[in-house]
Amino acid sequence: MKQIYITSFFICIFSFSFSQENREKRGWSDANQSTYSIEQQKKLNTDDISIPDEALFNGFKNNSRKLNTGDPTEHRAQSVWSDNSSIVSDEKTGYHSYIPYPYVSEDDILWAKRVTKKIDIRMLQNHPLYFPIDVTHTGYKLSSNGSPLGVKFNEVISGIDARKNLYQILYDAATTIDPSTGRPLVSTYNISMTRRYENDEVVPDFENGFAGAFGYRVELAGEDDGDEPFIAYAPYEASDILYYLIDEEVFFDKKRSKLDYRYVSITAVIIDESNEPKALPTFYFPEIRHLLSNHKIFPLNGNMAQRISFDEFFHRKAFASNIVKETNVYDRRIDQYLPTSLEQLLEGERIKEQIRRYESDMWNY
Repeated sequence: MKQIYITSFFICIFSFSFSQENREKRGWSDANQSTYSIEQQKKLNTDDISIPDEALFNGFKNNSRKLNTGDPTEHRAQSVWSDNSSIVSDEKTGYHSYIPYPYVSEDDILWAKRVTKKIDIRMLQNHPLYFPIDVTHTGYKLSSNGSPLGVKFNEVISGIDARKNLYQILYDAATTIDPSTGRPLVSTYNISMTRRYENDEVVPDFENGFAGAFGYRVELAGEDDGDEPFIAYAPYEASDILYYLIDEEVFFDKKRSKLDYRYVSITAVIIDESNEPKALPTFYFPEIRHLLSNHKIFPLNGNMAQRISFDEFFHRKAFASNIVKETNVYDRRIDQYLPTSLEQLLEGERIKEQIRRYESDMWNY
Protein backbone atom coordinates (compact mmCIF):
# COMPACT_ATOMS: atom_id res chain seq x y z
CA MET A 1 0.00 0.00 0.00
CA LYS A 2 2.87 2.34 0.84
CA GLN A 3 4.39 1.66 -2.57
CA ILE A 4 1.12 2.56 -4.29
CA TYR A 5 0.96 5.91 -2.47
CA ILE A 6 4.55 6.72 -3.43
CA THR A 7 3.91 5.82 -7.08
CA SER A 8 0.74 7.96 -7.16
CA PHE A 9 2.66 10.87 -5.61
CA PHE A 10 5.33 10.77 -8.33
CA ILE A 11 2.70 10.49 -11.08
CA CYS A 12 0.94 13.61 -9.77
CA ILE A 13 4.24 15.51 -9.55
CA PHE A 14 5.16 14.48 -13.12
CA SER A 15 1.73 15.43 -14.48
CA PHE A 16 1.84 18.83 -12.78
CA SER A 17 5.37 19.51 -14.05
CA PHE A 18 4.45 18.46 -17.58
CA SER A 19 1.35 20.65 -17.53
CA GLN A 20 3.28 23.64 -16.22
CA GLU A 21 6.02 23.08 -18.80
CA ASN A 22 3.49 23.08 -21.63
CA ARG A 23 1.90 26.28 -20.32
CA GLU A 24 5.25 28.02 -20.13
CA LYS A 25 6.15 26.99 -23.67
CA ARG A 26 3.03 28.53 -25.12
CA GLY A 27 3.17 31.66 -22.94
CA TRP A 28 0.28 30.73 -20.68
CA SER A 29 0.27 32.07 -17.14
CA ASP A 30 -2.41 32.97 -14.62
CA ALA A 31 -1.88 36.66 -15.40
CA ASN A 32 -2.71 36.49 -19.09
CA GLN A 33 -5.91 34.44 -19.11
CA SER A 34 -8.33 36.38 -21.25
CA THR A 35 -10.18 36.07 -24.52
CA TYR A 36 -7.41 37.82 -26.44
CA SER A 37 -4.78 35.96 -28.39
CA ILE A 38 -1.55 35.48 -26.48
CA GLU A 39 0.45 37.72 -28.79
CA GLN A 40 -2.06 40.52 -28.30
CA GLN A 41 -1.99 40.12 -24.53
CA LYS A 42 1.66 41.15 -24.53
CA LYS A 43 0.68 44.46 -26.15
CA LEU A 44 -2.00 45.30 -23.56
CA ASN A 45 -1.21 47.84 -20.87
CA THR A 46 -2.66 46.51 -17.65
CA ASP A 47 -2.55 49.99 -16.08
CA ASP A 48 -4.82 51.36 -18.79
CA ILE A 49 -8.49 50.40 -18.57
CA SER A 50 -9.09 51.10 -22.26
CA ILE A 51 -8.29 48.38 -24.78
CA PRO A 52 -6.80 49.36 -28.15
CA ASP A 53 -8.64 48.42 -31.33
CA GLU A 54 -5.87 46.10 -32.50
CA ALA A 55 -6.29 44.02 -29.36
CA LEU A 56 -9.94 43.19 -29.91
CA PHE A 57 -10.91 39.54 -30.10
CA ASN A 58 -10.35 38.16 -33.60
CA GLY A 59 -9.32 34.54 -33.09
CA PHE A 60 -6.04 34.73 -34.95
CA LYS A 61 -2.63 36.29 -34.42
CA ASN A 62 -2.11 36.92 -38.13
CA ASN A 63 -4.71 35.91 -40.66
CA SER A 64 -2.37 36.16 -43.62
CA ARG A 65 0.09 33.66 -42.15
CA LYS A 66 -0.57 29.95 -42.04
CA LEU A 67 0.25 28.13 -38.83
CA ASN A 68 3.03 25.59 -38.66
CA THR A 69 0.87 22.60 -37.78
CA GLY A 70 3.95 20.43 -37.44
CA ASP A 71 5.04 22.38 -34.37
CA PRO A 72 2.49 21.85 -31.57
CA THR A 73 4.00 24.64 -29.48
CA GLU A 74 3.55 27.26 -32.21
CA HIS A 75 0.22 25.76 -33.18
CA ARG A 76 -1.35 26.05 -29.74
CA ALA A 77 0.35 29.32 -28.82
CA GLN A 78 -1.69 31.14 -31.44
CA SER A 79 -5.12 29.84 -30.52
CA VAL A 80 -7.54 31.77 -28.37
CA TRP A 81 -7.82 30.82 -24.72
CA SER A 82 -10.94 31.61 -22.75
CA ASP A 83 -10.91 32.64 -19.10
CA ASN A 84 -10.28 29.49 -17.03
CA SER A 85 -11.60 27.45 -19.94
CA SER A 86 -11.96 23.72 -19.41
CA ILE A 87 -12.52 22.92 -23.08
CA VAL A 88 -9.76 23.94 -25.48
CA SER A 89 -9.44 22.48 -28.95
CA ASP A 90 -7.60 23.01 -32.20
CA GLU A 91 -10.84 23.95 -33.95
CA LYS A 92 -10.25 27.55 -32.82
CA THR A 93 -7.25 27.82 -35.14
CA GLY A 94 -8.87 26.34 -38.23
CA TYR A 95 -6.23 23.63 -38.49
CA HIS A 96 -7.97 20.77 -36.75
CA SER A 97 -6.86 17.81 -38.86
CA TYR A 98 -8.99 14.85 -39.88
CA ILE A 99 -8.13 11.17 -39.61
CA PRO A 100 -6.50 10.11 -42.90
CA TYR A 101 -7.60 7.01 -44.75
CA PRO A 102 -5.33 3.96 -44.67
CA TYR A 103 -3.55 3.18 -47.90
CA VAL A 104 -5.41 0.76 -50.16
CA SER A 105 -3.79 -0.74 -53.23
CA GLU A 106 -5.99 -1.17 -56.27
CA ASP A 107 -4.64 -4.70 -56.66
CA ASP A 108 -6.00 -5.64 -53.22
CA ILE A 109 -9.61 -4.75 -54.03
CA LEU A 110 -11.55 -7.91 -54.83
CA TRP A 111 -14.98 -6.36 -55.11
CA ALA A 112 -16.40 -2.82 -55.27
CA LYS A 113 -19.77 -1.18 -55.66
CA ARG A 114 -20.83 2.46 -55.66
CA VAL A 115 -24.11 3.44 -54.06
CA THR A 116 -25.93 6.76 -53.80
CA LYS A 117 -27.62 7.49 -50.49
CA LYS A 118 -30.36 10.00 -49.80
CA ILE A 119 -30.05 11.91 -46.50
CA ASP A 120 -33.47 13.40 -45.80
CA ILE A 121 -32.88 16.31 -43.41
CA ARG A 122 -36.52 16.26 -42.30
CA MET A 123 -35.71 13.15 -40.26
CA LEU A 124 -34.85 13.78 -36.62
CA GLN A 125 -31.54 11.94 -36.80
CA ASN A 126 -30.38 14.29 -39.58
CA HIS A 127 -31.39 17.54 -37.88
CA PRO A 128 -27.78 18.36 -36.89
CA LEU A 129 -27.09 18.81 -40.63
CA TYR A 130 -30.05 21.15 -41.09
CA PHE A 131 -30.11 23.41 -38.05
CA PRO A 132 -29.67 26.20 -37.18
CA ILE A 133 -31.40 27.86 -40.12
CA ASP A 134 -32.28 31.15 -38.41
CA VAL A 135 -28.69 32.09 -37.61
CA THR A 136 -27.40 34.54 -40.19
CA HIS A 137 -23.73 35.28 -40.84
CA THR A 138 -23.80 38.76 -42.30
CA GLY A 139 -20.02 38.93 -42.14
CA TYR A 140 -19.86 36.44 -45.00
CA LYS A 141 -21.56 38.80 -47.45
CA LEU A 142 -19.57 38.82 -50.67
CA SER A 143 -18.36 41.77 -52.67
CA SER A 144 -18.66 41.95 -56.46
CA ASN A 145 -15.34 40.12 -56.90
CA GLY A 146 -16.33 37.35 -54.51
CA SER A 147 -14.15 38.32 -51.56
CA PRO A 148 -15.71 38.33 -48.09
CA LEU A 149 -16.59 41.64 -46.48
CA GLY A 150 -16.24 42.39 -42.80
CA VAL A 151 -14.94 38.96 -41.83
CA LYS A 152 -11.56 37.43 -41.21
CA PHE A 153 -10.63 35.21 -44.14
CA ASN A 154 -9.61 32.22 -42.02
CA GLU A 155 -12.93 32.22 -40.20
CA VAL A 156 -14.53 30.81 -43.33
CA ILE A 157 -12.56 27.59 -43.00
CA SER A 158 -12.66 27.50 -39.20
CA GLY A 159 -15.68 26.97 -37.01
CA ILE A 160 -14.53 29.38 -34.26
CA ASP A 161 -17.25 27.70 -32.20
CA ALA A 162 -19.87 29.07 -34.58
CA ARG A 163 -23.19 27.31 -35.07
CA LYS A 164 -23.50 26.71 -38.79
CA ASN A 165 -25.47 24.14 -40.72
CA LEU A 166 -23.90 21.99 -43.41
CA TYR A 167 -25.25 24.04 -46.32
CA GLN A 168 -23.93 27.30 -44.85
CA ILE A 169 -20.48 25.76 -44.41
CA LEU A 170 -20.32 24.52 -48.00
CA TYR A 171 -21.84 27.69 -49.48
CA ASP A 172 -19.40 30.00 -47.68
CA ALA A 173 -16.39 27.99 -48.84
CA ALA A 174 -17.62 27.58 -52.44
CA THR A 175 -18.31 31.30 -52.93
CA THR A 176 -15.27 32.76 -51.13
CA ILE A 177 -12.21 33.39 -53.28
CA ASP A 178 -8.82 32.33 -51.99
CA PRO A 179 -6.47 35.26 -52.76
CA SER A 180 -3.48 32.94 -53.15
CA THR A 181 -5.08 30.87 -55.92
CA GLY A 182 -7.80 33.10 -57.34
CA ARG A 183 -10.27 30.25 -57.00
CA PRO A 184 -12.91 29.40 -54.37
CA LEU A 185 -11.74 27.71 -51.19
CA VAL A 186 -13.35 24.48 -52.41
CA SER A 187 -14.23 23.55 -55.97
CA THR A 188 -17.65 22.47 -57.18
CA TYR A 189 -18.58 20.09 -59.97
CA ASN A 190 -21.54 18.84 -61.94
CA ILE A 191 -23.38 15.94 -60.38
CA SER A 192 -21.54 13.35 -62.49
CA MET A 193 -18.16 14.81 -61.42
CA THR A 194 -17.04 15.21 -65.03
CA ARG A 195 -16.55 18.98 -65.07
CA ARG A 196 -15.37 21.55 -62.55
CA TYR A 197 -17.31 24.81 -62.45
CA GLU A 198 -15.48 28.06 -63.14
CA ASN A 199 -15.52 31.08 -60.85
CA ASP A 200 -18.02 33.03 -62.93
CA GLU A 201 -20.44 30.09 -62.73
CA VAL A 202 -20.40 29.76 -58.95
CA VAL A 203 -19.45 33.05 -57.30
CA PRO A 204 -22.51 35.34 -57.25
CA ASP A 205 -22.57 38.99 -58.25
CA PHE A 206 -25.92 40.19 -56.99
CA GLU A 207 -25.14 43.84 -57.68
CA ASN A 208 -24.81 43.17 -61.40
CA GLY A 209 -27.69 40.72 -61.63
CA PHE A 210 -25.91 37.36 -61.43
CA ALA A 211 -27.00 34.85 -58.79
CA GLY A 212 -24.54 32.07 -59.61
CA ALA A 213 -25.10 28.35 -59.26
CA PHE A 214 -26.19 28.75 -55.64
CA GLY A 215 -28.74 31.49 -56.31
CA TYR A 216 -31.86 32.22 -58.30
CA ARG A 217 -33.68 34.96 -60.14
CA VAL A 218 -37.12 35.96 -58.97
CA GLU A 219 -39.65 38.33 -60.50
CA LEU A 220 -41.51 40.40 -57.92
CA ALA A 221 -44.74 42.20 -58.67
CA GLY A 222 -44.88 45.98 -58.22
CA GLU A 223 -46.75 47.64 -55.41
CA ASP A 224 -49.42 48.96 -57.77
CA ASP A 225 -51.14 47.19 -60.64
CA GLY A 226 -49.53 49.44 -63.25
CA ASP A 227 -45.98 49.05 -61.96
CA GLU A 228 -43.48 46.94 -63.87
CA PRO A 229 -42.29 43.75 -62.17
CA PHE A 230 -39.10 43.99 -60.16
CA ILE A 231 -36.29 41.50 -60.82
CA ALA A 232 -34.33 40.37 -57.76
CA TYR A 233 -31.48 37.91 -57.22
CA ALA A 234 -30.91 35.95 -54.04
CA PRO A 235 -28.98 32.88 -52.82
CA TYR A 236 -30.71 29.69 -51.81
CA GLU A 237 -31.10 29.40 -48.06
CA ALA A 238 -30.64 26.43 -45.76
CA SER A 239 -34.40 26.29 -45.35
CA ASP A 240 -34.66 25.44 -49.07
CA ILE A 241 -32.66 22.22 -48.63
CA LEU A 242 -34.75 19.07 -48.95
CA TYR A 243 -32.11 16.35 -48.81
CA TYR A 244 -28.49 15.52 -49.61
CA LEU A 245 -27.23 12.92 -52.05
CA ILE A 246 -23.97 11.30 -51.01
CA ASP A 247 -22.04 8.89 -53.23
CA GLU A 248 -20.26 6.14 -51.38
CA GLU A 249 -17.87 3.54 -52.77
CA VAL A 250 -17.95 0.22 -50.93
CA PHE A 251 -15.11 -2.25 -51.50
CA PHE A 252 -13.48 -5.33 -49.99
CA ASP A 253 -9.76 -5.03 -49.23
CA LYS A 254 -8.20 -8.50 -49.15
CA LYS A 255 -5.00 -7.25 -47.53
CA ARG A 256 -6.83 -6.02 -44.46
CA SER A 257 -9.66 -8.54 -44.84
CA LYS A 258 -12.14 -5.74 -44.42
CA LEU A 259 -15.16 -4.31 -46.16
CA ASP A 260 -14.40 -0.60 -46.28
CA TYR A 261 -15.93 2.49 -47.84
CA ARG A 262 -14.99 5.93 -49.16
CA TYR A 263 -17.24 8.93 -49.63
CA VAL A 264 -16.93 10.30 -53.15
CA SER A 265 -19.19 13.34 -53.35
CA ILE A 266 -22.08 15.14 -51.69
CA THR A 267 -24.82 17.17 -53.37
CA ALA A 268 -27.49 19.36 -51.84
CA VAL A 269 -30.96 19.12 -53.40
CA ILE A 270 -33.29 22.06 -52.86
CA ILE A 271 -36.86 22.97 -53.67
CA ASP A 272 -36.58 25.68 -56.30
CA GLU A 273 -38.91 28.59 -56.99
CA SER A 274 -41.14 26.38 -59.14
CA ASN A 275 -41.49 23.90 -56.23
CA GLU A 276 -39.42 21.24 -57.99
CA PRO A 277 -36.33 19.39 -56.71
CA LYS A 278 -33.10 20.86 -58.05
CA ALA A 279 -29.55 19.62 -57.49
CA LEU A 280 -27.00 22.27 -56.57
CA PRO A 281 -23.31 21.95 -57.49
CA THR A 282 -21.58 18.82 -56.21
CA PHE A 283 -18.67 18.81 -53.75
CA TYR A 284 -15.83 16.31 -53.99
CA PHE A 285 -15.78 14.82 -50.50
CA PRO A 286 -12.00 14.35 -50.05
CA GLU A 287 -11.58 18.04 -50.87
CA ILE A 288 -13.96 19.25 -48.15
CA ARG A 289 -12.79 16.96 -45.33
CA HIS A 290 -10.54 19.63 -43.85
CA LEU A 291 -13.41 22.10 -44.00
CA LEU A 292 -15.83 19.70 -42.32
CA SER A 293 -13.33 18.71 -39.63
CA ASN A 294 -13.16 22.32 -38.41
CA HIS A 295 -16.90 22.73 -37.88
CA LYS A 296 -18.74 20.98 -35.10
CA ILE A 297 -22.05 19.14 -35.05
CA PHE A 298 -24.37 20.04 -32.21
CA PRO A 299 -25.51 16.74 -30.62
CA LEU A 300 -29.20 15.99 -30.39
CA ASN A 301 -28.92 15.28 -26.66
CA GLY A 302 -27.45 18.75 -26.06
CA ASN A 303 -24.25 17.41 -24.46
CA MET A 304 -21.53 19.87 -25.50
CA ALA A 305 -18.83 17.47 -24.30
CA GLN A 306 -19.85 15.06 -27.08
CA ARG A 307 -19.60 17.48 -29.98
CA ILE A 308 -17.95 15.93 -33.01
CA SER A 309 -16.98 17.41 -36.35
CA PHE A 310 -19.07 17.10 -39.48
CA ASP A 311 -16.36 14.84 -40.90
CA GLU A 312 -16.65 12.50 -37.90
CA PHE A 313 -20.44 12.64 -38.14
CA PHE A 314 -20.34 11.26 -41.67
CA HIS A 315 -17.63 8.67 -41.09
CA ARG A 316 -19.35 7.35 -38.00
CA LYS A 317 -22.47 7.03 -40.13
CA ALA A 318 -24.47 8.90 -37.51
CA PHE A 319 -26.99 10.01 -40.13
CA ALA A 320 -30.09 8.21 -41.38
CA SER A 321 -30.26 7.44 -45.09
CA ASN A 322 -31.65 5.11 -47.71
CA ILE A 323 -30.07 3.89 -50.93
CA VAL A 324 -31.54 5.41 -54.09
CA LYS A 325 -29.08 3.99 -56.63
CA GLU A 326 -26.42 1.33 -57.05
CA THR A 327 -24.04 0.81 -59.92
CA ASN A 328 -25.84 -1.16 -62.62
CA VAL A 329 -25.58 -1.83 -66.32
CA TYR A 330 -28.57 0.41 -67.07
CA ASP A 331 -27.22 3.33 -64.99
CA ARG A 332 -30.67 3.93 -63.55
CA ARG A 333 -31.99 4.90 -60.15
CA ILE A 334 -34.29 2.73 -58.09
CA ASP A 335 -37.26 5.02 -58.68
CA GLN A 336 -36.86 4.48 -62.42
CA TYR A 337 -37.83 0.82 -62.23
CA LEU A 338 -39.93 0.68 -59.05
CA PRO A 339 -42.94 3.02 -58.90
CA THR A 340 -43.99 3.22 -55.25
CA SER A 341 -42.05 4.64 -52.30
CA LEU A 342 -42.45 1.45 -50.27
CA GLU A 343 -40.95 -0.67 -53.04
CA GLN A 344 -38.05 1.76 -53.37
CA LEU A 345 -37.30 1.61 -49.65
CA LEU A 346 -37.43 -2.19 -49.65
CA GLU A 347 -35.12 -2.30 -52.67
CA GLY A 348 -32.64 -0.06 -50.85
CA GLU A 349 -32.74 -2.39 -47.84
CA ARG A 350 -32.19 -5.36 -50.16
CA ILE A 351 -29.03 -3.72 -51.52
CA LYS A 352 -27.78 -3.08 -47.98
CA GLU A 353 -28.39 -6.72 -47.08
CA GLN A 354 -26.62 -7.84 -50.26
CA ILE A 355 -23.52 -5.87 -49.26
CA ARG A 356 -23.65 -7.26 -45.72
CA ARG A 357 -23.97 -10.83 -46.99
CA TYR A 358 -21.03 -10.35 -49.32
CA GLU A 359 -18.86 -9.35 -46.37
CA SER A 360 -20.09 -12.34 -44.39
CA ASP A 361 -19.40 -14.71 -47.30
CA MET A 362 -15.85 -13.41 -47.62
CA TRP A 363 -15.20 -14.17 -43.96
CA ASN A 364 -16.75 -17.62 -44.26
CA TYR A 365 -14.66 -18.35 -47.29
